[in-house]
Amino acid sequence: MEMKEEMTLTTGVRVADGTATTFVMVAKAARRVLSPLAKYYSGVLGVELGIRQTLKLLNAQAAFFLTVFPVDCPLALRAACLAWLVAALGGCRRLGLKVEE
Repeated sequence: MEMKEEMTLTTGVRVADGTATTFVMVAKAARRVLSPLAKYYSGVLGVELGIRQTLKLLNAQAAFFLTVFPVDCPLALRAACLAWLVAALGGCRRLGLKVEE
């Protein structure tokens, strides 16, 4: 007599719905914080900026501060921060973030 081995797997539909809801809530909170910052940058630069461009500017600012401000750290870490700064500035340029005089 053979016994049939079967296993029932449940789908994680509720988990996926919860994850999607959490993602939407985080995105709304980020937009709520970044929208005024984008308006501020737009006023300072004289160019209309979106959320993505604002994030690129914040990335470049963080890279700049970690590269320039004096911290007692190894030269390799300083070089990594400089590479990050160059990459961040390149990302800003690719998005068209340059102000015409």
